[in-house]
Amino acid sequence: MSKWIIQNEADDLTDIQVVNYIEDVIMAGKISTTKTGPQYCFVTRINDNYIVTCDKTDYGYKFIIYKEELNNG
Repeated sequence: MSKWIIQNEADDLTDIQVVNYIEDVIMAGKISTTKTGPQYCFVTRINDNYIVTCDKTDYGYKFIIYKEELNNG
């Protein structure tokens, strides 16, 4: 059994939106490579506004979603 941790750092997203964005990462498959084997993409940009990171843990995966703050200055 694996453990999945989801951390939402984007205050303006609902839980279902977060799950849908993480689903996009999972559906893309295990495309990043580490010394211990393939894993889900380390960093994925979603809709030019959000970033999903993924880290493989001893027990499964940890996903963190951030809102990208653009500096137009």
